[in-house]
Amino acid sequence: MDISTIIGLSLAIVALVVGAGSEFTTLLDIPSFFITVLGSIGATFIAHPSSRSFKMFNIIIEALKNPKIDNLETLRTLYSFSEKARRDGMISLEEDLPSVQSEFLRDGLRAAVDGTDPEEIKKILEVKMDMYQETEEDKISVLDTWGAMAPAFGMIGTLIGLVLLLDTLSDPTTIGPRMSLALITTLYGALIANTIALPPAEKLKKRVDKNINQMRMMLEGILSIVQGENPHLMEEKLKAFLSEEERRAYEAEKGEAVL
Repeated sequence: MDISTIIGLSLAIVALVVGAGSEFTTLLDIPSFFITVLGSIGATFIAHPSSRSFKMFNIIIEALKNPKIDNLETLRTLYSFSEKARRDGMISLEEDLPSVQSEFLRDGLRAAVDGTDPEEIKKILEVKMDMYQETEEDKISVLDTWGAMAPAFGMIGTLIGLVLLLDTLSDPTTIGPRMSLALITTLYGALIANTIALPPAEKLKKRVDKNINQMRMMLEGILSIVQGENPHLMEEKLKAFLSEEERRAYEAEKGEAVL
């Protein structure tokens, strides 16, 4: 689980409860819930096909997970494969393919072992990257849509509350409930957008960027191996894909001077 997401959600809930104090139950309103929450979910379903919209909450749960993206291990693996290919030939990597965890890296190495032209390997892997990015962005767009629809339905609820308020303005006993409906729907819309929908979407976008960076690193490594580059040259090229923290950790591990 991604601890930062858990902590963030917990802090948001605590802030709401503590901020409202003993009047917290006043914020619980069934009509406002139906207008804002169910209304915005319905609009999101309209905007996206069922193959994506029905998985909306699964996408949010996915943001709670914390898959490991280990660029250092990827660099170590590519370096060892480069050394082995130069020493024993490209075909020698075939026995290592079943142990490769990444499907992207495994497919690239399989094409390399089969003698596929480097340009063709590059095209194949770039298509895979594009398809992965497009698929993930389509999923994330569901949360972006919900994040846009929730405040809109909060405003719709506000307008409904005001219309009902004006319609019964002659009865003072209705002013409080109608005004409450008008304001709480706006609150619900803002909470959904800024707590449940948009933050997980932003986290998933950053995760996709990290995965794409790792895929580009794998692609560059595979092409270097196919072209028979010196493993140390390949290693220096792949370091460019590491973050500053990762580069320092890798160089410390290798016993190199860190500039």
